[in-house]
Amino acid sequence: MAYDISGVMPMNIVVLSGGGLWAAAGIGMVEALVEMGVPIDGYVGSSAGAVVGALFALGYTPERLRHLAMSFRAADVRLDWLGWVRSLLQGRWPLAFLRVPPLFARLDPYLANRSWSSLIRPLWVVTTSLTRRQALVFGSAAPSRYEAGGRFHLAWGQQGLDLQTALRASLAVPGLFPPVTDSGDWLVDGGVADDYPVDVAFWVGATHIIGLWIDEKAEWAMPPRGHVGHVVEAGLTTMLRELSVVRQRQVPVPRTDIRLEMEGGHRVFDRVADIIDWGYTATRQRNREILAAVDRRA
Repeated sequence: MAYDISGVMPMNIVVLSGGGLWAAAGIGMVEALVEMGVPIDGYVGSSAGAVVGALFALGYTPERLRHLAMSFRAADVRLDWLGWVRSLLQGRWPLAFLRVPPLFARLDPYLANRSWSSLIRPLWVVTTSLTRRQALVFGSAAPSRYEAGGRFHLAWGQQGLDLQTALRASLAVPGLFPPVTDSGDWLVDGGVADDYPVDVAFWVGATHIIGLWIDEKAEWAMPPRGHVGHVVEAGLTTMLRELSVVRQRQVPVPRTDIRLEMEGGHRVFDRVADIIDWGYTATRQRNREILAAVDRRA
């Protein structure tokens, strides 16, 4: 099905993918876009990208977010030993390996008492409903191309979750963090169904998209002492990447992808400053291309 976007009110939407601490590159990307004079009409984010997008949509500056990103420590991601013992004593397996509170304690000063109505820019947060087996989107405004949801297999959750809970759901990597339950839905990381949600941006009305796609290396090689874990991880990574590529091919609006290949895994607490700078530099290098593609309201 072809979509006619002529005559539609221009909307420049920033899309931020998942990627753990690598999503901090979005801080540098948005900083560069602001310096370039690109009007940003809203944010769409999945997983860690949803948190970055939410903080910008709440009005925080790149400087504040740089400080926040660099404050994260490996100790914030801890095994939930007490939860494991409690669950095993009750004769059941726990729902996750890691504890949520230490990680979200870093975000509390930025998100406490903030709601959807606190946003100064529209925001859409992507989660994955294990119950529905599809992406479930929560946001500040209903999709303007509602009929496209069927094509992309997207569900609209409105503001059925408060902002903090929606972000917690979008970050809930299966097995690592516990799912969020809501009205029968078991919600986990948005990246499971839609890691780079440019389709959601089109769904909500984008006419121009600038996206940060945190991606694995284009090619994979088995480590010298490879084992079944490496095979399983590479298989899941390939599946998620191919799903992202297929979704991207269906989005019929101008788009600029700022792609970052992850190197060294997700535990890059000592490289956050460099990752933010990479996002900034990569965006500035695409200055002419971006300004030629987006609506500048000139």
